[in-house]
Amino acid sequence: MGDRAVVVSRTPFRVTFAGGGTDLPEYYRAHGPGACVAGTIDRGIFVMIVENFVASEIRVSYRITEDALRSVDEIAHATIREALRLLKIPSGIQVITATQMPSRGTGIGSSSSCVVGALNALHAWRGDRVGPRQLAREAVRIEREILQEPGGIQDQYAVAYGGLSLITVERNGGVSVQSLSLDHDGLEELNRQLLLFYTGVERSSATIHARQTSAVGDHLDEYRRMRELALETVGAIEKLDYGQLGRIMDENWSLKCRLTDGISSPEIDRWYSLAKREGALGGKILGAGGGGFLFLLAPPEKHAGITRALSGLGLVRKPIRLAIDGSSIVFQE
Repeated sequence: MGDRAVVVSRTPFRVTFAGGGTDLPEYYRAHGPGACVAGTIDRGIFVMIVENFVASEIRVSYRITEDALRSVDEIAHATIREALRLLKIPSGIQVITATQMPSRGTGIGSSSSCVVGALNALHAWRGDRVGPRQLAREAVRIEREILQEPGGIQDQYAVAYGGLSLITVERNGGVSVQSLSLDHDGLEELNRQLLLFYTGVERSSATIHARQTSAVGDHLDEYRRMRELALETVGAIEKLDYGQLGRIMDENWSLKCRLTDGISSPEIDRWYSLAKREGALGGKILGAGGGGFLFLLAPPEKHAGITRALSGLGLVRKPIRLAIDGSSIVFQE
C-alpha cells in the first residue's frame, strides 16, 4: 500500500470554552446553527502504521493487543475497524496507538482524536494526500453515521484543523471553521491563564449524550444562550478580556448542568466551588461532563492556591498549552 513502510500521525486532544452541545445533530438540524469555541492542546494521541510481516493478518494494539487477525471484521476496536473498512485496507497491516493523557471517558475528545489520527496515518500509508476537512468528514461518518455513536461533531473538526477556532454547524450539516485572531504573544498570555485537573473519574459520554439528546426540545433556551456565549467568547479571547471570558465560561457551565442529569454531581460542584473561592474566574468539566478533566480559567497568581486546594481533594494538575497544530504526519519511512 503506497511506498511507506512506517507512518506515524500525531493528533491533539481538545478543550472547549463555550457552546459545546449545540453541535449535537438533535439541536442544530432543527434549531441551528450550532456554534462552539474549541482549542487543541499540546497533548494527544499517536497512531503508528506498520506493514505486517504476515501479509494475510492484522495486528491492532491499544490498551490491549489484537493479534493474528485474519479479517478486518474480527477487530474489536470499532473506530480502527471502520477506518480500515472505509479505506478498503483488508490485511497486512499493524495499527498501534499511544496516548499522552488519560483518555477513556475523560472529555478531551480522545475518541475523535483516535479516528482522525488513524485515518490520517492510513491515508499517508496508502500514499493519499488529504486535508483536514476530509479527515473530519470521514471521522464524523465513522462515529456518527456508521457506528451510530451519540454526540456532536465539533471534536472531529477541532482536532483535524487544530488551533483555536469558532466551529459553526448549519442546519444542513455544513461546517465552517474560523480561526480566532490571536497572535503568538496573545496565545502565550491566554495559556498562562489556563488550568487543567484530572479528577480520576471516568464516565460513559455515550450514556450522558443519549440522555441529553433525548431532552433537547426541553432546553432550547439553554442551547440558544450557549450558542450566543460561543460567539461572545470569540470577542473575549481576541480582546484578551479574561474577566469576560471567565464570566462566559461560568455561565456556560451553569447552563450545561441544566441539560440532563449526570453532567455535574455534588462532588464536581464541590470542586468547582472551591476553585472559584480560590480565584478561578470560570471553568467546566470537559466533554459530556460527569468526570474526566476540570478545565479552569484563573489569573496566574491564583494558580498555586487553586492547585493546593484541589490537590487536597485528590485532583491532579496536568500542565497544558493551547497548540496550533491539528492532526499531522510526524514520521514516514
